[in-house]
Amino acid sequence: MYIRPRKRRQSNPWRILIYLLLIAAGIYVFFSTQQQEIESPFVPTPTPTRSAYSYRTEAETLYIEGDIDGATAVYRQALQLDPQDVNNYIPLVRLLALQGWVDADLAEEAVELGEAAVALAPEHAPAWAVLGMAYDWKGRLSNSLSACLRAIELDPAYAEAYAYLAEAYADSGQWYEAQQAVATALNLASRSVDANRAYGYVLESMGNWSGAVEAYRAALDIHPNLPHLHMDLGRNYLYHLSDTASAIDAFSRAAELDPGRPDALDQLGWTYYAIEDYEMAQLYLERAIEANPDYAPAYAHLATIYWDRRNYEDAAPNFERAIDLAYQATRVNAQGFYVTVEAVAEDYPQPRGSVVMSGELTVDEGEEPRMEALLEPELFNDRWAGASGTLTMDTLSGDYTLSLQGLPLLSMEQTYVGWFEGLDGLDGRPMSTGPFRTRAQGSVELERVAAPVAGPRIEHLYVLGLCYFYMARCEDAYPLFEAALLLDPEDVNALEGIRLCREAEATPTPTP
Repeated sequence: MYIRPRKRRQSNPWRILIYLLLIAAGIYVFFSTQQQEIESPFVPTPTPTRSAYSYRTEAETLYIEGDIDGATAVYRQALQLDPQDVNNYIPLVRLLALQGWVDADLAEEAVELGEAAVALAPEHAPAWAVLGMAYDWKGRLSNSLSACLRAIELDPAYAEAYAYLAEAYADSGQWYEAQQAVATALNLASRSVDANRAYGYVLESMGNWSGAVEAYRAALDIHPNLPHLHMDLGRNYLYHLSDTASAIDAFSRAAELDPGRPDALDQLGWTYYAIEDYEMAQLYLERAIEANPDYAPAYAHLATIYWDRRNYEDAAPNFERAIDLAYQATRVNAQGFYVTVEAVAEDYPQPRGSVVMSGELTVDEGEEPRMEALLEPELFNDRWAGASGTLTMDTLSGDYTLSLQGLPLLSMEQTYVGWFEGLDGLDGRPMSTGPFRTRAQGSVELERVAAPVAGPRIEHLYVLGLCYFYMARCEDAYPLFEAALLLDPEDVNALEGIRLCREAEATPTPTP
């Protein structure tokens, strides 16, 4: 058989050129890669960027373990990575509010982030609910009720909204509404930690302390590692059921879960004081102060131990610190400052005249604990249009400076008075500068003290006064007794302290 030879296909020069180029490129890439590996052997292998969701998952694990500080820090990372996701706000706001009980800055941050969350997602029920919780724990009850009700309006089946609403109702003294709200929360989610805790809080507020303990224990059965639930339990055992052994167990567990929590250490020390174990009491109270040098109750409790031992020299500085911190906690809640024109009178119990200047008081981030208000004209007319000024206040000492310029002169029948908005004296009257007049050029420079303001406990005032009496310092004792009498004009301890000082001063000192 004849077989015809196959015809050879002609080569395409362009195809060959393309192949050669591809081969050359491959060789270049290969050797370039090898060279890079040789030149940079320590460059780490790239890893994928973590998502905000992965941070939230890690934070949830830490929360379940009871590491509230760790969970808070990781939730912050999630929010920093994706501030446009409302889900990154909600758990962080809740934990900040829980910690705000012992740290006012965290309570304020919880409110700020909660407000940011609802601004970001105004139709998101959980955001409104947790904002309601933050408002309640900050003491802003009307805001809390409104936020919780808005959450329920958006999602009537969201159990936590009813739980937070129940707490706000309880804090407002609306017991029926509180019971209805918490019953709804439990019906919607019987395994909700916050619903069970709210039930305990409502019962505690109504005086049913045994029932409160059962509810708090039910919450702990769901989540046994939450320090604030152990604090709730210990509080009822110590102050209402007189079960100091169970109180010590509860506070010890809270301190074990959160070793740096000052209120757990403080209450543990105070419980040991109740059973007259003063050595252990002093140990834990000193640890509480070490954990948070600005935690006022620990200073007051430590001072009480020294007082009971008649160690007045050590009691006095601790009472002083407790009172100063109580004053500061009140002052930082001042919202603003304003100036009115008042008719000249013997007393100025409250503002009655027209507001001519005002400004919002804010914390000076660079120089805490200072607050500052920039004052601007309130009445825009020819007389005050050119006025301006500032008020700065040291929140710890209460020292403040008021500087005003461009104020018009007033008639002899009128005077200026400055007022702090949201800051009352011990007598319940708004804190004011008292009357003042301008210089000829319309300027004012005042240096005064916003004290005494509401905040300290009356027993801390008169006991510190008695410490001074026993230390022969009646000149320091009188202002404290007088401050106590502003709270209660008939307080027998303050009256007795004044009598003792007067009697001591009237007794002649023996001549050697």
